[in-house]
Amino acid sequence: MTNPQEEIEKGAKILQQHDQWLAQNLDQLIETYPGKIVAVLDGKIVAVGDTYKEVYAPFQNQNRDWMPLAVRVPYPDEIQELLI
Repeated sequence: MTNPQEEIEKGAKILQQHDQWLAQNLDQLIETYPGKIVAVLDGKIVAVGDTYKEVYAPFQNQNRDWMPLAVRVPYPDEIQELLI
């Protein structure tokens, strides 16, 4: 069994990786998938859909420690609102 502190550290590392990936790829996501929900795992887009349920469905029955990052990609005109 994993130590709770190790789990917290692992989760923090995964969240940091997600954050870095999103910061580096947000422009491309907006250009390619505006308005869609995108799931990212290990730095790769693994699902694209219209709802979170849709993109998470393939991962629901897998025995995973962590689910992929799923984010709604803003439309280009919405990005200004996010920067405020």
